[in-house]
Amino acid sequence: MKQIFLCLFLVAALVGCGTNGSITITTTTLPAATIGTAYSQTLAATGGTTPYTWSVTSGTLPSGITLSTSGVISGTPTSAGSTFTVSVSDSSSSILTNTQSLIIQSILPAGQNVTLASGQSIMVPSGTTVTDTNNNVVTVNGDNNTIYTTAGAVVAAPSGDTSIADNTVVAQ
Repeated sequence: MKQIFLCLFLVAALVGCGTNGSITITTTTLPAATIGTAYSQTLAATGGTTPYTWSVTSGTLPSGITLSTSGVISGTPTSAGSTFTVSVSDSSSSILTNTQSLIIQSILPAGQNVTLASGQSIMVPSGTTVTDTNNNVVTVNGDNNTIYTTAGAVVAAPSGDTSIADNTVVAQ
């Protein structure tokens, strides 16, 4: 009888403790999103007890994009990219939580413009103009450049442009 009790106690202890003592967010980067184009990415985690619950804990998603509690980032972005932190919690009785900072970089389509808020950035092709709040105009030339500007700057991609959007404009 003692052996049966000891076995039941051991099984109950193992079930109560679980085998996944931590939760890890495995999504560390996200692909760029094009303004005006549908976007969908699913965040992933390991460990803990599923189902997981996801939320944005700091920063903001680009306008038009939302995060569901099941970890799906989706929508049609209408603004420049942003940096934000997500949190995931598991469904165990001793809730495990972890956070990860992520960036959704937005791409500005040809012929469109966007006004950047502080901390936002946008990927643009060569030939794009950046007009700051003092009406100073800078034209982006070349490839793989980073241009810093002020919050409130208007970024305008050239019409009909088909070149790769590999330059980044960042509002400070």
